[in-house]
Amino acid sequence: MKLHKSLYLYLITLILAVMSFQPLAKSGDYLYSFQTGSENWGSISLKGHLAYFGSDNGKLYAFDVDRAKLRWSFSTADKVRSKPLIDQYRVYFSSDDGQLYALNRWTGALLWQASLNDGDYTRILPANHAPWEFDYTKSSPIADRTSIYVGSADGYFYAFVKRTGELRWKFKVGSKIRSTATTYQGLVYITSWEGAVYALDKHTGQVVWQHETQGAIPSSPVVVDDILVVGSRDTYLYGFSALNGAIVWKNALPGGSWVESSAAADKDKEHFYIGSSDAKLLFKIATQSGEIVWQTSTPGWSWGKPIVHKGHVYIGSTGHDEPGWYITKRGFLAVDTDSGEILWQYQPNKIAGFVHGGVYASPAVSNSKVLVPDLDGFIHIFEK
Repeated sequence: MKLHKSLYLYLITLILAVMSFQPLAKSGDYLYSFQTGSENWGSISLKGHLAYFGSDNGKLYAFDVDRAKLRWSFSTADKVRSKPLIDQYRVYFSSDDGQLYALNRWTGALLWQASLNDGDYTRILPANHAPWEFDYTKSSPIADRTSIYVGSADGYFYAFVKRTGELRWKFKVGSKIRSTATTYQGLVYITSWEGAVYALDKHTGQVVWQHETQGAIPSSPVVVDDILVVGSRDTYLYGFSALNGAIVWKNALPGGSWVESSAAADKDKEHFYIGSSDAKLLFKIATQSGEIVWQTSTPGWSWGKPIVHKGHVYIGSTGHDEPGWYITKRGFLAVDTDSGEILWQYQPNKIAGFVHGGVYASPAVSNSKVLVPDLDGFIHIFEK
C-alpha cells in the first residue's frame, strides 16, 4: 500500500521534529555566558533585549541578550563599577577615571562627559589587614526630568543638566560618597563615608535635614512607603521618616555586622529585602516597624542590593579563604519572596585575591532570563 506523497512528507517532518526536540529549560538552568575578562563589580541595567554593564577593564558594554551578541563597547581610563542609568536614548555612567559619561545608548557614541574630580583617588580594597575600609563600590547616577545626580570620592555630590552635562550645583560632605542617591517628593537623599545621611532640596542642593550615624555608609538610601531605609557600618539598619528625618525605627540586625547592602522594595511596599555582611543572611523586613519577617542564610558576604521580580528575590555573596577567619563562600541565590525558601543557586568560580570570587553587584532580570555579573570575568545568563 503506497502512502500519499504529502502524507509521507508530513510523517518525515514529524519524525525529524521529535528527534530534534529539546526539553524546555527549567528555572535556574544555565544558558550561556559573556566574557569581559575582568572582575565585574558593577550592576546590570536592562532595557528591552539590551543589557548595559561595566567592568574593571574600564569598558561599558551594550549586549544583546536575545542574540547573545555584543552590540557595542565604550572604553574609559579606569574601572567601571557604577550601574548604568538608561534614560530614553541615553545611557549614563561614572568611571574610576573621574568622569561622568553620557552616551547614545544605541550606538555608544559619546554625547558629553563631566568631571567628578576623583580620578586620582586610590581605593582601599577589601583585605585581611587594617585599614578596614573595604572600598569596593561606586556611586551610580540617577535622574529626574532635567538633572543627573551622582556622588564622588572627592567629597562632593553633583547635580548636572541632563542634556548638556553642565553643572547645576554641588554639595560638600565630610568624606567620599560611594553610595547611590535616590529622589522623593522634591528631595534627593545621599549618604557618605563619614556616616551622614542627608536630605537635600534637589533644585538648590540646600540641606533639608541630616542625621549622623557612627559608621561609614556604603549602603544606598532607598525610600519604601515614605520610610527612608539606610544601612550603616555602625551595625544598625535605620528607618527614617523621609520628609523630616525623624527616626521611625533603628535595629541591630542579627549577627551584629556591618549593613553594607541596600534595601529592595517588595511590590506591596509593606516589606523590603536586604542582605547583611558578616551575619551572612538575607532578610525580609516590615517597612513601617523594621521587624524581621524571615531570614535566609547566604553562603558569604551579601553586600549588594537584592533584585525582586515576580515572587523571586535574587542576591549574590562573596567569599574569602583566609585561615583563622570565619567561613564565607561564593554564591548566588534565587529565593521565594513569601517563604524565604531557596529556589535555586549556583557557586561562582574562584578567583585570585583576598575576595576569592562571588557576586557583589545586582543582577538584571527579564521575563525569561537572569543576568548575573560574576567576579570571575563573565556575565552568566540563567533561565528565570
